[in-house]
Amino acid sequence: MRSMTKRKASSEPPSSESTRKRPRRDIKLSDEDPTILLNELDSDSASESENIPEICPEDITVAIFCALSYEAVAVKYSLDEEYACRPSSIGPQKYVYSYGRIKHHNVVITRPHYMGTVQAAHCASAVRQQFPNMQFAITVGTGSAISAASSSDIRLGDVAVGIPRDNHPGVIQYDFGKYEQDGFTLKGCLSKPPGILISADGSLEEDEEMGKSRLKKFLKRITRKSRWGQPMTYDASLNDRLDRMDEKVRDNQSESTIDSEQLCSWRSPVVHRGLILSGNGVVNNLRDSQIFRRGYKNSICFETESAGIMDEIPCLVVRGICDYADTHKQEGWHRYASAVAAAYCKAVLYKVPEQITEDTKAVRILAETVQQLSNQLKYIYERVHDLEQSSNKSHPKYKQSDNSIREITQVKKELLEEEDRSREENKTTRQYNFHAPVVFCENATSQEQMNT
Repeated sequence: MRSMTKRKASSEPPSSESTRKRPRRDIKLSDEDPTILLNELDSDSASESENIPEICPEDITVAIFCALSYEAVAVKYSLDEEYACRPSSIGPQKYVYSYGRIKHHNVVITRPHYMGTVQAAHCASAVRQQFPNMQFAITVGTGSAISAASSSDIRLGDVAVGIPRDNHPGVIQYDFGKYEQDGFTLKGCLSKPPGILISADGSLEEDEEMGKSRLKKFLKRITRKSRWGQPMTYDASLNDRLDRMDEKVRDNQSESTIDSEQLCSWRSPVVHRGLILSGNGVVNNLRDSQIFRRGYKNSICFETESAGIMDEIPCLVVRGICDYADTHKQEGWHRYASAVAAAYCKAVLYKVPEQITEDTKAVRILAETVQQLSNQLKYIYERVHDLEQSSNKSHPKYKQSDNSIREITQVKKELLEEEDRSREENKTTRQYNFHAPVVFCENATSQEQMNT
């Protein structure tokens, strides 16, 4: 017995107090409880989501496509209000969207998975399917300026907009065509931007001539954010130089003849309208830049997504100039160029009149009316169905009701019979009590005679 009690005592776990005094050395004790931290994060996210109003997918009328994260952030900074939405999808959801409002336009902001026109086309197709009332799109991002364009002085921080001219639709895909022995032949033609966006851009151009453009105002709101302002210095890596081509392209003009004041002067963003070249690669050398221009001498810049979107959703291409296609890539201007493009996108949407969304509102009201009628018809159908069931006594529900009624009737009948029986017994008892001696003797005598 002693040995058993000793083994039992030795097998007991140590007390909780001793466990607290000697924590495991391989576990790092933190000051904050992870469960508490997770609960705080969940509560913060829940409170944030509660403050954001939610809209229906049918209310989205404008799509804004961006290729990179800082491009999408610039557009988010330009929103007048942020929204939440829960679009439906056929099959698995492939994209995560952001939602908001610019003036009276409800917009969705999205990014393709990877660079290139094919990925952009897949993204545009998903947006078109999930937001049925989509009217048009705007692609917002950065682009590489073609400095060899003789008719324009394009600098870092300017804006390039794809506007149709006599010989082009505003955007062409420079790498789509047929490679023959004699050279490359460009094939295909992309859709033009929507007429309402071309008209809005024309109105902005008039405001620029009159000095009433809202571009600076909208840009100031974005550049107040940290790291989004204009570069403060022109160092070697950010130098916005006009001698960005070799001497042959500059008509043998030497670097010493270029005005030094032009090299360092800062100016507000200037909007350049014309042809934008779209393709699947980044162009950053003079040779390829000259080849891919395909004879379009007045082309403005290169970019890598819009050609895949324009045939899926009618769109306007807006690009902020962050570097040059014929020199080395520069990283310092990307955020500011994205901010300029986002500000111009907002200025365009502010010009689009509100009546363009009246059809969408009418469709929304019609859809709500149809839904109400559907609910009413459903209620009427259920009532008629219940009436049909009530007339059919064979229905299990009414069988059960009939059985209950029968049981109640049977119990009531038994109670009445029991009451009558008790009355008879009481009556018989009173009779027995009145004739008791006589009846008892008679019964006894008769009983004895029967026994004999």
